[in-house]
Amino acid sequence: MLAIRSFSELTSHLQQVSLRKKLVVVNPADANSMEAITRAVDMGFVSVQIIGNPKDYDIQSIEKQQRIQFIDCSDPVAASVMAVEMVKSGTADILMKGLVNTDILLHAIVKKETGLVPFGNVVTFIAAVEIPGYPKLLFITDPAVIPAPNVRQRTAIIHYAIDTARNFGISKPKVALLHGTEKMNPKLSFMEDYREMLKLGQAGEFGDAIVAGPLDLFLAINPELGKIKQVDSPISGDADILIFPSFVSANIFYKSMVTFAHAEIGGMLFGTEKPVVLTSRSDSAATKFNSIALACLM
Repeated sequence: MLAIRSFSELTSHLQQVSLRKKLVVVNPADANSMEAITRAVDMGFVSVQIIGNPKDYDIQSIEKQQRIQFIDCSDPVAASVMAVEMVKSGTADILMKGLVNTDILLHAIVKKETGLVPFGNVVTFIAAVEIPGYPKLLFITDPAVIPAPNVRQRTAIIHYAIDTARNFGISKPKVALLHGTEKMNPKLSFMEDYREMLKLGQAGEFGDAIVAGPLDLFLAINPELGKIKQVDSPISGDADILIFPSFVSANIFYKSMVTFAHAEIGGMLFGTEKPVVLTSRSDSAATKFNSIALACLM
């Protein structure tokens, strides 16, 4: 499989392999969610079941769609529980958040015995970012779920990110542990975590992958700056995965890329039994569509 380097290539790949996943969406009663869902159906890689209040939808238009089914449920808590049950039982393959409070849906997802999180799993969020001028997709962690990851969580996050990159056809992912500089600073708590990640990488914990750092963002993604600064790193400005020290730094990068660089984004939860598309109410139709495509590949 050739490496998938953009969201358009991802869409083409899904169409070529003739995937059609069953997507259940909790209350997508906004224009961007409906546009993303309809586009994914038209592209041929999902069929959709919508759970929501019929007052919020044009039911006649939905019924004309061959691969979109509507399920009447006006209570967001009950709708969230129903959607999780459908994914857990195999009636659906992918769960997607619409206009429902995140805490309501997450409560159903993480609930013991009936939820989607196996005991001991770390739940996190990974995004794929397509930045104009960068020659391939970047995978970033975690801009949405874990405020300050510990060693166990960082280890799981890197495993998830590497698995994601491999699903995109990247045989030896390059993982950059990000900092404001390439120098270790013992006063920062996450530096000890980085030391541990480097040891695990050298011991083969992450398989055939390169884990290096700390690196600043320029050294991680700009090969020319590494030569100028004379910093010798196996990443060589060609990172596939960016590991941020905290939720805050990852979130700022995520939103900055969308706002100022006009990047395309797609993201989903990891650590659940089945893919969960957890988009924000403010996300664009393109972001929601890309997130569906990412979940289909995973």
